[in-house]
Amino acid sequence: MKNSANTKNIRKDWAELCSSSDKLYDHIKKVLSNRKQKSFIYKEGPSNPAAVLIPLFFKDNQAHILFTKRTTKVATHKGQISFPGGRKDDTDKDLLFTALRETDEEVGIKNNDIDVLGQTDVFLTNTDFLVSPFVGYYPYPYNYSISIDEIDRLIEVPLLHLLNDDIFRVQKISRHGYDWNIHYYNYNGDVIWGVTGFLLSNFLSIVFGVERDNLKEIVSRKEPNNLLKNASDENGQV
Repeated sequence: MKNSANTKNIRKDWAELCSSSDKLYDHIKKVLSNRKQKSFIYKEGPSNPAAVLIPLFFKDNQAHILFTKRTTKVATHKGQISFPGGRKDDTDKDLLFTALRETDEEVGIKNNDIDVLGQTDVFLTNTDFLVSPFVGYYPYPYNYSISIDEIDRLIEVPLLHLLNDDIFRVQKISRHGYDWNIHYYNYNGDVIWGVTGFLLSNFLSIVFGVERDNLKEIVSRKEPNNLLKNASDENGQV
């Protein structure tokens, strides 16, 4: 896959972490295990539980994140770039199971090939999905098996590229009475944005301390402030 990562002006400690799988994975696991998980919930009411996997791997001695570009056949977020994941099924024992099942179904990475490092913060989408993101890594190269109905192609993005401020921007939009600060990341002509952009920013904030925008103000309304809560155990935190 084509790789034209922009890694200028990257901090030395970040570069060192992203060039060592042992150091990076140990760092992520330690950070995630030593913090209290939060939920970004901006309104009260029923929601649909869902989960995604933030899949890490090492390629050419550099950390990468795997993204998927969705087809136009899927019900929601047609053609957008996302993490593997989806809605929790009634038969899923917890949300971690959901994330791993969906990853297997969409891209063919088997559960026993994924080492789970922890969980980042839960986010309520404007379509009322309460998304629980999990972080894990898998061996590379990998014999992917893509669901052609759901996934158009895979996108392998160097982690250092995503840490560069030059490829990031924020745009405010209004929808359903709320103002949303939408996070955009550019890579080789592809744009990562929407829910995935927020989840990515949250991951980079937790793991590397990157603060490109006040995540507490990702969505706001004229009257009430955002509801920023501690996530409950039922979200399937590891």
